[in-house]
Amino acid sequence: MPNRPDVPAAADATLPADHPARTAVRRAARDGLATAVLFTAFAEVTSHVRAVRAGSPWQDDPYDAVVSFTLFLVPALAALAAARAVLLRRDEPQPRFRIGQLLRAWGLCAALIATTALTDWTAVALRADRGQWNGMTPWLVASLALPTAAAALAGTRVLRAHRLLPPGPRGRGESAAAGDWLDDLAPVVRGLAVHLPAPLTRAVDQAVTHRRFASAVRFTRRHVVGLAGAAAGLCGALLAAAEAVGEGWTDPLLWLTAALVHAGGFFAFAMLCNATLSIAVPRANGRRRGSARAARHAVTAAALAVPLTGALRAPLRPLIGRTNTVPALAELVLTGAAVAGVLTFVVAVALGSD
Repeated sequence: MPNRPDVPAAADATLPADHPARTAVRRAARDGLATAVLFTAFAEVTSHVRAVRAGSPWQDDPYDAVVSFTLFLVPALAALAAARAVLLRRDEPQPRFRIGQLLRAWGLCAALIATTALTDWTAVALRADRGQWNGMTPWLVASLALPTAAAALAGTRVLRAHRLLPPGPRGRGESAAAGDWLDDLAPVVRGLAVHLPAPLTRAVDQAVTHRRFASAVRFTRRHVVGLAGAAAGLCGALLAAAEAVGEGWTDPLLWLTAALVHAGGFFAFAMLCNATLSIAVPRANGRRRGSARAARHAVTAAALAVPLTGALRAPLRPLIGRTNTVPALAELVLTGAAVAGVLTFVVAVALGSD
């Protein structure tokens, strides 16, 4: 870990406390968090309150598949970004990599909300499930304007803050090697612990400065793919178990298929987030071999294809036939994953050899 935990050694480019971008960044963080809270409340009510969901145009796949993931991912990403934003103190210079990565996180949050809103508006335009619309539907459609407008405002705030950032080593932004989210883990924990009683604050400080903490951070960087896979598998299994209990499933294959679909989506999102937001960047001395890099891309593509194939089974029905049985659905998602993984590996290897 760096000698100065609040500012990693690689991040020598900083923004002073009085830089105009600092105010814009704080506004982007504030509006991004508010938008995430609003969206989570909206999605929770429209997805899980039966009286409201009954008249929803977006209650079935492929529309429901989108909100099934964003309802979990948006609050999780917002919570992580809000915790890291504790470090944006008004009276201290800030490393540019930290500000740039936080802005990308809030921008991704706004993009996920906007994508979900666009999906819901598409269901309205196509009059999906028209036979189930009721007196609640017009109010539901009208309320969709709230997260839509909030996502637009949050995205605008992020873009404005980005424009105010000074040019960095790669144009606007920061060097990918300057630091990652794990570099800020210790100062974030310290910042959140300052409100605890003094003995607990000292205990937290001792924990994050212990060599085992630094070893755990290095381990996470080296094994980020495996850890992401384990976490995605656990989340997918728990979510499928909750669905099984709530809907009275009795077929083990249905639970396994649902767990695979959820785990694939979570894993793909985790890997894409790591690549986009620089959450855990390995500090290897040499370059990653082309075959290993291609395999990583292929696994991510295969995982992403699992929920996409399941969500698009209705539009694909003229090509693949009916998939209204659990074995047929399991075969469909596994086939989609295999095709996506193989194609991605072949393309990645071909591009890497040029």
